[in-house]
Amino acid sequence: MNEESVKFFMDRVPILTKKHIALLTYTVQLSIFVLSVLFFCRASQMSIFGALVVPIFVLFLGTFPYRYMTNNAEEIREKYLMKYKDLAGQMLWYHYEFYTIPLLSSSMFFPLILKTDYFLPSLIKLPEHFMTETLLPTYIAIPLALFLCVFGLLIRKASGGFGPDIEGYLYLLYPDKGRLITGGKYSYIRHPRYLGRGLLAIGFGVFGNNLLAIVVSLIHFFMFVSLIPSEERELMRRFGEEYKKYKENVPVLFPKPKNWKKFIKSLLRE
Repeated sequence: MNEESVKFFMDRVPILTKKHIALLTYTVQLSIFVLSVLFFCRASQMSIFGALVVPIFVLFLGTFPYRYMTNNAEEIREKYLMKYKDLAGQMLWYHYEFYTIPLLSSSMFFPLILKTDYFLPSLIKLPEHFMTETLLPTYIAIPLALFLCVFGLLIRKASGGFGPDIEGYLYLLYPDKGRLITGGKYSYIRHPRYLGRGLLAIGFGVFGNNLLAIVVSLIHFFMFVSLIPSEERELMRRFGEEYKKYKENVPVLFPKPKNWKKFIKSLLRE
């Protein structure tokens, strides 16, 4: 998050300014992350099928609350503002996002655990299968993985004033706090955060350097991409004709071929 996003978030979740509550909250989140990773490891050691199905299950648990919030924004807004008033943002975060953050993070980093070669020993013993065989020479896999991760991080950087609007989905409660941003990287693609996250996950998959790791990373990417239709319906409700025109002129995830150079330059400037 950028500084504006952090301030907006802490204003809406004030209980985290209390050190003991923040410590307890982050400890629980870390525990969920670790347990999720252990779950991934156990499933992967048992079978290739488990290594593929468990991430889908965890990703479903992690993305369903976002899909539900977006599809039921008006109902949630009315309910939470009426019941919790000034603490609506705080309660929304604990009810819908508190546990999804570690689940989704564990899913994104999981392909790293599926690494089967390089200079470090494998973290887990995978079943012998064509999907766990090494794909690329080390001197190709590592630079390619680093390139994808760095490129993904550049794209994921918060852009303009859109940060507080999308960080934590707090715009569901306070739509007046958000505005449609169409400049910078958003002038080339509509969902740079999803593309950035996808490239980062795929970079981890390439570092894993086997077909299983890459497929798991693609599952992560496509599960996030599946959120786009719900999010865009909400954006249409909020911004109407303005968003419709923006949607007609700007691609979803990948810039138009003629705009790639401009897109990369915009990433380096921000």
